[in-house]
Amino acid sequence: MLETLYHALSVAAARQLGLVTRAQMARLGTGPAAIDRLKEAKLLRELIDDVFQLPGNLTGFTYAYAYAAWLALDPERFCWERPRSPAEDAVLSHHSAARLHGLGTLSPMATMFTTPQARHAPRGVGLQVDRLAPEDITNVEGIAVTTVHRTILDLVRFPFDRDDIARVLHDALRLDAVDLRAIHDAMVPLSPRYGHPADGAAFLRYFLPDLVPASLSPRNLRAWARLAAPDDVAVIQARITAVLGDVRATVEDDEAVEAVSRDVAAEIVGRLRRR
Repeated sequence: MLETLYHALSVAAARQLGLVTRAQMARLGTGPAAIDRLKEAKLLRELIDDVFQLPGNLTGFTYAYAYAAWLALDPERFCWERPRSPAEDAVLSHHSAARLHGLGTLSPMATMFTTPQARHAPRGVGLQVDRLAPEDITNVEGIAVTTVHRTILDLVRFPFDRDDIARVLHDALRLDAVDLRAIHDAMVPLSPRYGHPADGAAFLRYFLPDLVPASLSPRNLRAWARLAAPDDVAVIQARITAVLGDVRATVEDDEAVEAVSRDVAAEIVGRLRRR
């Protein structure tokens, strides 16, 4: 009988990163006595309160603990019974998302999720009630998590201090996991409330004083140049636009020509000023 129960648990856990909750086990007919016997036999390990890991799965602890907390938010339902759209369910966010993305060195805190409506939070889990757009969500090792871009904005609004955000932003740029220009544009409206500079050059000095531009990807080197030296970029862009005058006459898409001249100008400034 116990072997049959354990087989059922194994099948369910295989679809949940090797994890199963006490409530799910009850639905499969596994009572407290059977759970105790399986624990004694080291066939179950309680990862967090009432969420168990079966031995032999290859899920790393960082991912297992995050997924266990997600299961604990709705312990009776199996993962395939929960909303198919992550935006309608709980999404790992804030410092927990940063940790999953491998960004920064934020102190351990309650596992944080963003959820569209208030719900009970088990011990060790924090909730932010907000509705995420689909483009704010990605998937990492089977876990729905906020994108790096959204994660950084959430850390600003939480708020974390400058040093914490700076380390996360620096790591995100090192991994080319975020667009520097896009993150600056998104943080400008937050500047009056949270006290960071809105001006591009001041923003770089505030959050990224030790950034080495040469370490940036081409897109972020261009973004850095536009933020650090917008006047230089504008001067060179004007010259490039003049050179492209003959081409412009044969190209109907003026915006495309403008974009090319802007990118080339930023690339030149970035490459000449990087260190």
